[in-house]
Amino acid sequence: MARITVPVRYYKDYKGGYDYGYEDLTFELSECAFLVVDVDGRTPNPTTEHFIAPALQAARGVRLRIAYVHNDLRLVADPGNIVGEVWGKTKMPGGNALESWARRREHTPEYLDCVAPGKGERNFPKWIWSGFHDTFLDQHLRSWGTRTLFVVGYSRRACLHYTCAEAVGRNYRVILLRDCSNAPGTIEMPDTLDDSLPEGGWVNRITLRNFEHLIGYTTTSAEFVAACSQLKESV
Repeated sequence: MARITVPVRYYKDYKGGYDYGYEDLTFELSECAFLVVDVDGRTPNPTTEHFIAPALQAARGVRLRIAYVHNDLRLVADPGNIVGEVWGKTKMPGGNALESWARRREHTPEYLDCVAPGKGERNFPKWIWSGFHDTFLDQHLRSWGTRTLFVVGYSRRACLHYTCAEAVGRNYRVILLRDCSNAPGTIEMPDTLDDSLPEGGWVNRITLRNFEHLIGYTTTSAEFVAACSQLKESV
């Protein structure tokens, strides 16, 4: 059976540690899947085009199972929805954040051509941050014997984070492609920006650090692409 070896990073959060750890981990390819979180949208995006797209192409090249999740808030666009209430205060004061969704009769996510779902690649609608909450993603992955997820997408502090956290709660091993998400400084508030940090700010830094010591491993797009290339050469 084909096996893929990927270099990963994690953070050692214990006395005598407090530093990154690095290892090469090997997995049965048939037990892996590539999960694409909220990458829909037709606006040009350097991260999507130059990091996510090559990783996705590499995953397809070794016949990894691909699955997508996307937002469809019509599912809960009701007057008493608490998420709509909170977002109406934190994201658009003076209104209900779900009101525009309630007016939509249909919703079909659109993608840049380089990351559009391919034939047979399932795309699950979700109504809140996690791609596992009230969806059939878990059933789909388990039906194929999936144990390890390579994950890309947006946003590192919201949907991507909660999807990965719930994946671990369902006993999946998660490997986040850390440069296949929000670019440095792009999910910050004005008072958390910090150009001296490689992540561009404290929200990005803390979110990634929390992931790497609590949820799973990370790698990069280039490292993942190289791992897929080595696998193809060995077959």
